[in-house]
Amino acid sequence: MGEAEETQPEPRRWAPPPIPICAGADRSSLLLEWRKYVDFADGFEYCLELGLKRALRSDLHGRRPGKKNAGTGRDLGAPELIEFAVAWSEHFPQGIFTSSAAGYAVNFDCLEWKTIYRGSENSSKVEDLIPGMGYVFRLCVMLPDSCSNEAPPPLSSDQIMFFTIPCAPCPPECPLLVDRGRTSLKLKWSPPSITGGMAIREYIAEMKRPGGDFENVYSGGTNLTVKVTRLVPGTSYIFRVQALSCLGWSGLSKEVTYVTASSVPAAPTPPSLLSSSRNSISLCWEEPDNHGSPVSSYTLEADDGLDGPFSVVYSGEERRCEVGNLRSGTSYKFRVLAHNGIGKGAFSASARFSTSHSPPSAPRSLSILGKTSTSGVVGWSPPDYNGGSSITGYELEFKLKAPGSCWTQAYSGQSSTCNLIGLRPGCQYHVHVRAKNNEGCGDFSQEASFMTSPGLSEAPLSLVFSEIRSTSLKVSWDRPNHDGGSAILGYRLEMLIAETSDSLCVYRGDELSVGVDKLIPGQKYIFKVQALNKAGSSAWSGPSEVWTKAAVPDAPETPTIVNVSSTTVSLRWISPKPNGSCILSYRLQMANLGYDATNRQNEMFRFYSSGTDRYIAGEENTQETQTEDNDKERHAVQSVYDGPALAYTVKNLEPWTSYAFCLQALNSVGESFCSKIILSKTSPSCPSPPSLVITETSTDTVSLQWELPQRDNGASVISFGLHMKKKPEAFKNNPRHNKTHIEDTTDEWTEVYKGALLNYALPSLLPGHSYMFRLVAYNVYGPSRPSFVTASTLAACPLPPSPPTFSGISPTSVRVRWSAPTCDNGAPILRYRLLMDHSKSGHMHKVYEGDSTSYKVVKLVPGRSYQAINSAGASHLSDLSSVTLPAQIVLPALDAPQLARSNDFLSVSWTHLDQREVVSYTLQMESAPGKLLQVYEGSTPRFMLDINNSNKSCKFRVRANGGGLEVCSGPWSPFSTWTPPPESKQKPKDVKRSSSITTMYFIRGMHQRLADPWSVKQRRMIALIGTLLTLTLALFANTRD
Repeated sequence: MGEAEETQPEPRRWAPPPIPICAGADRSSLLLEWRKYVDFADGFEYCLELGLKRALRSDLHGRRPGKKNAGTGRDLGAPELIEFAVAWSEHFPQGIFTSSAAGYAVNFDCLEWKTIYRGSENSSKVEDLIPGMGYVFRLCVMLPDSCSNEAPPPLSSDQIMFFTIPCAPCPPECPLLVDRGRTSLKLKWSPPSITGGMAIREYIAEMKRPGGDFENVYSGGTNLTVKVTRLVPGTSYIFRVQALSCLGWSGLSKEVTYVTASSVPAAPTPPSLLSSSRNSISLCWEEPDNHGSPVSSYTLEADDGLDGPFSVVYSGEERRCEVGNLRSGTSYKFRVLAHNGIGKGAFSASARFSTSHSPPSAPRSLSILGKTSTSGVVGWSPPDYNGGSSITGYELEFKLKAPGSCWTQAYSGQSSTCNLIGLRPGCQYHVHVRAKNNEGCGDFSQEASFMTSPGLSEAPLSLVFSEIRSTSLKVSWDRPNHDGGSAILGYRLEMLIAETSDSLCVYRGDELSVGVDKLIPGQKYIFKVQALNKAGSSAWSGPSEVWTKAAVPDAPETPTIVNVSSTTVSLRWISPKPNGSCILSYRLQMANLGYDATNRQNEMFRFYSSGTDRYIAGEENTQETQTEDNDKERHAVQSVYDGPALAYTVKNLEPWTSYAFCLQALNSVGESFCSKIILSKTSPSCPSPPSLVITETSTDTVSLQWELPQRDNGASVISFGLHMKKKPEAFKNNPRHNKTHIEDTTDEWTEVYKGALLNYALPSLLPGHSYMFRLVAYNVYGPSRPSFVTASTLAACPLPPSPPTFSGISPTSVRVRWSAPTCDNGAPILRYRLLMDHSKSGHMHKVYEGDSTSYKVVKLVPGRSYQAINSAGASHLSDLSSVTLPAQIVLPALDAPQLARSNDFLSVSWTHLDQREVVSYTLQMESAPGKLLQVYEGSTPRFMLDINNSNKSCKFRVRANGGGLEVCSGPWSPFSTWTPPPESKQKPKDVKRSSSITTMYFIRGMHQRLADPWSVKQRRMIALIGTLLTLTLALFANTRD
């Protein structure tokens, strides 16, 4: 038998790749997921591909520039994506508008595929897509290099299409102007660049007129043009467009402004009348709409006043004109038109205006018909010419023949006579008259004059008062302005008392002033005066009021004692006569006669008033001047009340004490004399506060001592009460409150003693604390006001601090914290002492001493346990606290670096550690035995060296570096040796000693050699400079040796 045939291994059967599914979709992105490949193993990778169209650009709905996938950072490619515009309708499959849309199986043969994701994850998010578009995907499985000999799996999964969520279209472009007319504008616009996956159903075009709001000029269709008519020539209009799909309105397009063509100006409004005279008319008119071209001039036409043809009367730029040489009382028609750069506009409507009539001439035959001492009758005849209009009345004026007099109108009416009344007797007057019609007043007639008969004098003038006192004054007056045509013979002065209404003649003579006395202070008087001549007495002058000056009030009567207590005295009094000025207030004065005063009713006291040295004696007692001076020094007088009331209660008086009181009244003039003195003595009461002092203090005891009150206030002291409380922290160490008398701020007092002794010692107090003490004395009327004193016990050692706590724990350090003692026993904490035991042997040594409450202990051994305690001052040690430090992380060793030469460069690379503790890598080069040089430190696992001028072998090793104390750097990798080729080993010339320093140059991020010849030349020049530098250093080293 022949040899058995060898059995061929059956090729491996691979499962087809899974089909992607859409786990989430929005307007611009799709989240694709797929189940794990059944044959997936280490080294396998998924490859998600996106179908790209090979058809023409015109076949696409829209094109987006190449974007990068947010998940992989890969460019989606220059070829255009397949973007399927979908005609959305009610029958489209459900779920297409949800965030997790169903896929649709498709099969396109004309597609080119672009990889948008490659990796081992089971999902990828594709972004920067167009809303409402369909995209085709497929999933491939990539084998590792180790499986290259096996049969490959199927190339890809089935094609699947997913859709992005549609949305409303984007705003259209601003409309463009197609045609411009005087009253119309034609516009067009383009569809939105992105329709959102839906067809445009409708466009709306809006227009905004000057000073108005936007209005709709087109809607309800899909046309891309609109013509807007019935516009105003030369006017700016604003337009904007908006698109609608089944998903809603797009945003508004940008606003654009277009102007209609210019035209001739509009017809102005009819002219308006400014003024008219007998032979001229002044007109004005408003500027019309210029229709896009400024108005340059106006033309005004008028007829001949007989409804004849129009003729030009003005041509110019102004909008007002005065037309002269017209006939009086004639009606004319006027019209106006405007000119601009296009031409002349239409005439305005006609306006009719008339010239005015003239006033009449002066009246005739002005004469005096009769006169008296105070009146005169004047008459006249109508004028010869009435000015074309009927006479409507007359105006007559007169004036006194005197310097500075002026004309005064006395009559206006239709009568031709006038009776002038109210004239001054014996004076000459001038009169004239004029006529008036509807057009105005004519000229005055010639003047006529007459003189009135003599009569009574006018009243005297300017009644003036001077030298006014409380009981007298002086009255003066001036002569009358007119004596009535007869000389003044004398004057009569009368006075009226306002209170009684009695009238009294106080003077009769020819003088112009008189003094009046024996008047009442503060009284109102009324004076009047008249002049006398041969005709009789003149009218009285106007009444003039005057007040005599007020005087100080009368002295009040002696006040009455109403009620007396131990600390108050109530008094009441009656108001005195005010003497012409209301009493403003009363002043109650008081003198303290002293606690020991018992029989002082007949003692003299001086009460001073403002600006006087007068005094009042009590009970008509008179003594020597020396006695008065002594009393003045011993007993000070003070004001206890100043106000308008008729009663007052004097408070805060001392018990069992005699007081003297005196009252004054005050008005606007000054102070009255004092009333008679009244004496009063307060009732017995509680004793005054005793005197309390601290005699001795220790850490837990305070000794106090006190004396009897200075005043028992009418009753002997029978006992004392001592109270104590702890001083609040707000008052602690505050010098402002360390006083003998301190306010009683709380009710937490504790009675510690009550009895008749004058001293007491309090034991068992807390050290270093402040205490408040108060002492009260008692008699039959009750307790006195308390006396206060504060004392502090001496300070003691503080309490132990709290056990230490730990934070910021690292393998070689820890932050130790502690809190201050709960009580410092009266003295501030000066410093803390931190102790530590390295080996739990019980032997503690100091690691810190200071005033801080935290300390960072460093240079510890990782993974070891420590204990720490602290102390504050001389206190006991706190409780023990323990902490265990974590062990350090040591990074693994790297494999030997991989060396590869590329032209003039040596590539050194190594395996990248995928650990977050790795911060950087350190690469060292050994150019000579035992001489290591660090050539690189960074995060990239690759390094490039320029070896163009290198002719020596060298070794390389690398290690990974950790970040911080918790992570230690890894060990060095094995060396990798690089030996240059034999043909490249050339000894450098002119070098006596081989240098151990090899110059190499590091180029970051270089992946290929630059092909530019100029760049190569530059690199060679830099290498030459480096070689020269190496030789120089070698010579320098030889010199030093």
